[in-house]
Amino acid sequence: MIRSHLSPNRIVATAPILIIGLIALFSVGTASIHTAKADSALALSVTDQRVDIDYGEKISIATTIDTGIDAESISGVRTLFRARGGSTIWSYSYPQFKTNDSNISQLAVSFEILTGPGSYYPPGAEFDIEIEITDANGETASVISPEPIEYLDPTRDWKRVEGDGYTIIYYGVDRSSVDDLIAKIDHRIPTLEATLGVTDPPNFKAIVFPNIQEATPSFPPVSKTATDQYLFAGFAQPEYRLFVQGQMNATTFTHELAHLYTHEAVSSSFLGGIPSWLNEGLSRFLETGSSEPSNKRLRDTVSPDELLSLKHMLTIPGQRRDVSIFYPQAGAFVGYLIEEYSHATMADFLEQLNKGRSVEDAFELIYDKPLYEVENNWRALFGAEALPIPSATAEPSEHTDTEVEITSVPLVDYEAAANAASGGNTSSQPQSTATTAPSSLPTATPENTPVFDPSVFEDEQNPNWAVAGIVIGLSVIVGVWLFTSRRRMPKRKS
Repeated sequence: MIRSHLSPNRIVATAPILIIGLIALFSVGTASIHTAKADSALALSVTDQRVDIDYGEKISIATTIDTGIDAESISGVRTLFRARGGSTIWSYSYPQFKTNDSNISQLAVSFEILTGPGSYYPPGAEFDIEIEITDANGETASVISPEPIEYLDPTRDWKRVEGDGYTIIYYGVDRSSVDDLIAKIDHRIPTLEATLGVTDPPNFKAIVFPNIQEATPSFPPVSKTATDQYLFAGFAQPEYRLFVQGQMNATTFTHELAHLYTHEAVSSSFLGGIPSWLNEGLSRFLETGSSEPSNKRLRDTVSPDELLSLKHMLTIPGQRRDVSIFYPQAGAFVGYLIEEYSHATMADFLEQLNKGRSVEDAFELIYDKPLYEVENNWRALFGAEALPIPSATAEPSEHTDTEVEITSVPLVDYEAAANAASGGNTSSQPQSTATTAPSSLPTATPENTPVFDPSVFEDEQNPNWAVAGIVIGLSVIVGVWLFTSRRRMPKRKS
């Protein structure tokens, strides 16, 4: 008879394999259990849903769910909501719920979506609602509300008109004014598509108020000065695929719509976002489809030695004078690129950015010249000195005490905008070079931070206590076995 003896070292080496095998078997069994739970007796359907909008504060939702079982056995309810758009995420809460006295299978669920300070959502945002229900056996099922919830002030008589790839939602304006606006915007759409390379955009929304004063309370939170003096004409909200505007003005409308198109052209692949000179320059140029308005503004109000370098236009500057130069210069330079090299070339440039290339690499690939060389060619048209060739080592950004870091709402020329809103100058504020017509108030494109969703981490954070218990138990057993086996083995003679 041949006997085989396992040394303690070999037993130690074999133990982890044994444990891993048992864990694998347990995991298969657990998967089978979860698969079985998918065949839950829960059969959910929404039988009624009531929505109450307290505009500027919250959305209250009362939903009746037929569970298909005795609702008394329901142990938990979770509601999830997400604003529709290109980059929004799900948020969730654990709401109040109770059974229906007249129908034992129905469950009444009540919850809120906060929309006030600290939880801003733009008017026109649409929310998808999902409700998860767990019974006493731990089985879970979910149901999605058949209709989204649209966030609009219920005290207003909102109307809707369809344009070419967008919907205008408005009140307090004659229909003829809306039709005139649509005719002008639809004429601009082919230029937007050709310049930005977006030929199949989603349907955008334009929430248009009759005037800036009525629109301002619905704008994203900004400074009290900006709010009190009505310093903004509109805000683009690319993450919701909509914009909010304070007047029926074709120039502002086209500017904001161009921001939404640009966001679709250059999205998540370009993680750093596009520089402000390109983003604002595209919208400025596309307002009219010509660089001439921006060129004229620069020649009339800016001396050649005041022109900014593109490396200082990555974000909107904070100095008032620089802001008054930034917007027309961005429109003039981007307009030069489009008119000198074609709309299709700009679309190819944006496509390369969307693939993840840096601005400099994408530019040189498409335009066959370094960006600084084309920038100097453009500066020469205005009699400005050429900028030095950039060094291989990136220079640190220059900041002054009056400049600001990246912000969700770029600063604008406050003096001129205040004069535009009030119709004239004040004795305490000097005349600015910014456009003074109310129809030309500054616009901004905030990048809202998405709401943090803890549910993303729940499954990763919660340990599987069953697996942990088995692993600990097996470790104890193997440890005891090794200890007793070693004591029984005869000692080797030296």
